[in-house]
Amino acid sequence: MKKLFLLLTTALLGFMVGCSYDDSAILDKIAEIEKEQAEMEKEHEDLQSQINAQQALLNALANKLTITAVTPTAKGYTITFSDNQTIIIDNSDTFQSVEANNNSVTFTLADGNTIVIPLTGGGNGGSDAVAESNKIYYTTTDGKKLFPNSTEPSYLGAILQSNIYENGVGVLTFDDAITSIGNQAFSGCSSLTSITIPDSVTEIGSSAFKECSNLASITIPNSVTSIGASTFSSCSSLTSITIPNGVTSIGISAFSGCSSLASITIGNGVTSIGNNAFYGCLSLTSITIPDSVTKIGSTAFENCSGLTSITIPDGVTSIGYQAFSGCSGLASITIPDSITSIGNSAFDGCSSLENTYVNVSDLAKYCEENTIHNFPGKKHILIDGNEVTELVIPDSVTSIGYYAFYNCSSLASITIPDSVTSIGVSTFSSCSSLASITIGNGVTEIGNNAFYGCLSLTSITIPDSVTKIGSTAFENCSGLTSITIPDGVTSIGYQAFSGCSGLASVTIGNGVNSIGNNAFYGCLSLTSITIPDSVTSIGNYAFRNCSSLTSVTIGNGVTSIGNTAFYNCSSLTSITISDSVTSIGYYAFYNCSSLASITIPDSVTSIEGYAFYECKGLTSITIPNSVTSIGNYAFRNCSSLAEVYCKPTTPPTGNGYMFENNAEGRKIYVPTESVDAYKAAEYWSNYADCIVGYDF
Repeated sequence: MKKLFLLLTTALLGFMVGCSYDDSAILDKIAEIEKEQAEMEKEHEDLQSQINAQQALLNALANKLTITAVTPTAKGYTITFSDNQTIIIDNSDTFQSVEANNNSVTFTLADGNTIVIPLTGGGNGGSDAVAESNKIYYTTTDGKKLFPNSTEPSYLGAILQSNIYENGVGVLTFDDAITSIGNQAFSGCSSLTSITIPDSVTEIGSSAFKECSNLASITIPNSVTSIGASTFSSCSSLTSITIPNGVTSIGISAFSGCSSLASITIGNGVTSIGNNAFYGCLSLTSITIPDSVTKIGSTAFENCSGLTSITIPDGVTSIGYQAFSGCSGLASITIPDSITSIGNSAFDGCSSLENTYVNVSDLAKYCEENTIHNFPGKKHILIDGNEVTELVIPDSVTSIGYYAFYNCSSLASITIPDSVTSIGVSTFSSCSSLASITIGNGVTEIGNNAFYGCLSLTSITIPDSVTKIGSTAFENCSGLTSITIPDGVTSIGYQAFSGCSGLASVTIGNGVNSIGNNAFYGCLSLTSITIPDSVTSIGNYAFRNCSSLTSVTIGNGVTSIGNTAFYNCSSLTSITISDSVTSIGYYAFYNCSSLASITIPDSVTSIEGYAFYECKGLTSITIPNSVTSIGNYAFRNCSSLAEVYCKPTTPPTGNGYMFENNAEGRKIYVPTESVDAYKAAEYWSNYADCIVGYDF
């Protein structure tokens, strides 16, 4: 038919040539016809190929073959069967779609009918042509194929090309080289047991493998420079991890909750360990932090209860809040002097921590800049690898920082030069072996808690240059037997000498104007105290529980005796209160059971509640004319009190039970002209039968 068509066409052309006719239009038409003919033939061939492909699928189904690989091509797919034969399926009218899942491949024909052929491992799946950098190898617990949570580039760095098996190992292949594994890419893939990442990957995104609870093995290539937040969080089967040298930071919560993680190797490129990075890694027993690290984030190793020791390298400058909190197995830690800040509760709950070793290369710098705060264990200062027991502060030092030598239990003596002007908070606190201290003449302030709990300290000379003794400065120095506070000191802080149970002698300088609350609380050996005229106030609880105190002389400058100031001073037999005192506080002389007499000066205007409660040795009391109020229970249970002389002509404001449980037959003597007023006054009327007129 084709030949006949061409013969007729040739004859026609010859006729036209013989007639000298313009044949260009006819030639163009012939060319167009020939092109259409070629296209018809190509369509016929393609149709026949797709029919053959359809027939091959039917034959494969009939012969019980399986598909081992589905490889995308420019126009369709190459299908590889289990007998290693291949067919090509193009996008055409014959096939509507080709879809693969974990178990099979479904071919949907143009008429809507489908052909489903099982998908299995085996063969090379046509993947030999795919570069290794485009592959991620994986295994699963159930033998099923793994699909990432998204095929968007932001998740996997390239479009997923195929998902096949090679010799029983799953392979994800992509159409471009993989450079990043993005956020949440494999998150929650609980059947994933191992994964190998190609060297082309530089970044592993946030939560990429989060909650892959069966993931036991992963190889991170040296190409990776960044591990994002929560990348491997809650991978509870992961036992070991090596972080390559290329990684510079470990993200927030990167390995948190990896409860089986027992071994970690951190590369030398890492400079920061993020907040919560290894939180709750219960199986972790030891870790080596490389010299490159400068920062350990908050809660970085919190609740790593199996961690027994850790060495922090010289480059680290900061340890975050609760960084090692709850590491109950941590027994020792080495801290460099490069540290400039340690967050609150950094080692809270480290119940086994017995020793902290601090390497000091520059003692002067350490004294002035140290911020290594409160540790639960004993601190050991090492210079050139040797522990310091006799400390001499360099002459260049002007101040000694907070907690600098806190809990240095081996420290026996300290010499502080004249160049030092202040001793900081808790500087030598809990140095339990410290027996000798020399404080230079330049020191003006002894900070709060400075020598708290220095149990071996028996004496100390405070230089005349000191003007302030801070709160709890010498609290619980139970071996201290005597102290002289120089005239330059203006204030004695809260609980400054509280709990100094061996302190028998105290000399308070004439410059002191205030004695803080609890200042000498519990000084059980103190027998007498003279408060100079310079003092204007005696704080609450100032001498509470000084059970050996027998005599007190209060200077003329004191205007108030604080609440419970001499509470439970059971040996106190006499006290002289100056005319300057205007008020006696609540419980001021509570249970001073040996106190037989006391003179309340005419300056006092108020006697607060419980002021002389349980003063069982008190036999008589004179209330001066200046008193305008007497508090509740003020003289209750003064069981020997037989005579009360109350001078005010106007009954002071009273309260219930002022004179309850006094001696039998106790009399209350009041001005003769005021008897009726007292008997009629509120609360005083309770004692009407005991009120007797007296001419003062």
